[in-house]
Amino acid sequence: MSTPKFTLKAFERLKSKKQIGRLFTEGKSQFKFPFKLFYIIEPIQNDADWPLLFSVSIPKKKIKLAVKRNLLKRRTREAYRINKLPLDKLLKEKRYKVSLMFVYLENDVKEYSDIEKSIIKHIDEIYNKINNLS
Repeated sequence: MSTPKFTLKAFERLKSKKQIGRLFTEGKSQFKFPFKLFYIIEPIQNDADWPLLFSVSIPKKKIKLAVKRNLLKRRTREAYRINKLPLDKLLKEKRYKVSLMFVYLENDVKEYSDIEKSIIKHIDEIYNKINNLS
């Protein structure tokens, strides 16, 4: 049995300004300290669509120094990368597509463990919502 690949490829990143704008206008949101998650759950239209798209935003208004913003982005991407596999498998199985945008809302830099706990709670909640759709 092979070990799962904990990767975060470029095509898994949410980069489209149109899609990000759609997240904020049409998407739903939830809050788990220190992140607010904006998300859209929709059925897959064609097989070319990747089922799970992800982005992270650390507002300059909250965290002034770019070094600290970059540190938080790295920590967030790492926590997401390691904990996304169950959600990814469920989406492929149920044929749904999810776009996620994590927005950091705290004024200071949190430890990796706090960030990971928040990411896990968000992923679990999305997982449960998708499970209940079918």
